[in-house]
Amino acid sequence: MKRKIIDIDEEKCTGCGLCIPDCPEGALQIIDGKARLVSDLFCDGLGACIGTCPEGAICVVEREAEPYDEKAVMAEKIVPQGEAVLRAHLEHLLGHGEMELYRQAVEYLTANGIPIPEHETAEVAGVCPGSAARSLSRADTMDREPAARTESELRQWPVQLKLLNPRAPYFEGADLLISGDCVPFAYADFHRDFLR
Repeated sequence: MKRKIIDIDEEKCTGCGLCIPDCPEGALQIIDGKARLVSDLFCDGLGACIGTCPEGAICVVEREAEPYDEKAVMAEKIVPQGEAVLRAHLEHLLGHGEMELYRQAVEYLTANGIPIPEHETAEVAGVCPGSAARSLSRADTMDREPAARTESELRQWPVQLKLLNPRAPYFEGADLLISGDCVPFAYADFHRDFLR
């Protein structure tokens, strides 16, 4: 099957081994002085090992590879390393939004009578919030009518700075708000709170 998996540039790799501890799945080993991917089966393709390589020798590629097997990884690599590695692995899966792999890991632990260690949930796992896929659910409030119709607070067009004349009269005495382009969609009262 074609899937994401790590690739090691042998020319760049110095064999320092710093990537090994960051691969709890056990897919990496130092062989003949170089880091090697010893099993496609054990590489989840999420790239936890990339950040620790001082040479930039590791990257994620998409290629034909054996499918990743979460249950085999749990049995052969994660569980034997103890509770701390198990906890880190579960948080790693959640942090990357890999809910199906997380479900398989928990299913393996439950089926084998292995206690599931306390770990951070997907909402608080230590990753960059923008990199984690999330489903934001809440009680349905769309049926209720808004108290009043909200009008736009925009006073000029276009709104992208690169399209605006910096000497335009509407900039005189104005404050500048710099915002991500997704903020007005995610922040319900953006116009009322920031553009008035």
